[in-house]
Amino acid sequence: MKKHLATLLYKGILVLLIVLTYSCKTPTEPRKPISRTTSSSTQLSIENNKQLYAAEEAAIEKVIAGLDQKFERSTYGFYYAFTKQDSVEGKKPVFGDRVTFEYNVIALNGDTIYSKQELSPITKSMEQEYGIFRGMRDALKLMQTNDEATFYFPSYTGYGYYGDQDRIGTNVSFKSEVKLIGINLEE
Repeated sequence: MKKHLATLLYKGILVLLIVLTYSCKTPTEPRKPISRTTSSSTQLSIENNKQLYAAEEAAIEKVIAGLDQKFERSTYGFYYAFTKQDSVEGKKPVFGDRVTFEYNVIALNGDTIYSKQELSPITKSMEQEYGIFRGMRDALKLMQTNDEATFYFPSYTGYGYYGDQDRIGTNVSFKSEVKLIGINLEE
């Protein structure tokens, strides 16, 4: 009886080892990821965004074409013209600087969305705090203390798809008049 029990135990352990060995075997071929989007829907989204951006650029170019000022297109995607600029090259804000500035937000049709009195003055750290949209951070990098400029921001450099959750809606391009009051001013 003991011999029969030992044989059964030995066979049971052998079967268990075989099962464990084959169940832990790594697959020879990696699993494919589960794709929830198709390339056609991604391509459609890309095309829609290209059309949206082209329409916004055309609307801004139409507005600035009728103005006396000469606007430049920045590498960041917005248009700008200085209304007051120091002729001597000075310090411009860089990453980590605290800037104090004032600005407004005006719709392309001329309606005031936010006045300077509502928003200004504002002091923020460049690229380290919320409250400055991407286009404004990039615009401030072009300015030095006491410079004043007019900027036209397409939605992708402004408040984008979500807007500001208050007065600026989805995909809204706008104009902003900005004055850089100071860089790293004492409190």
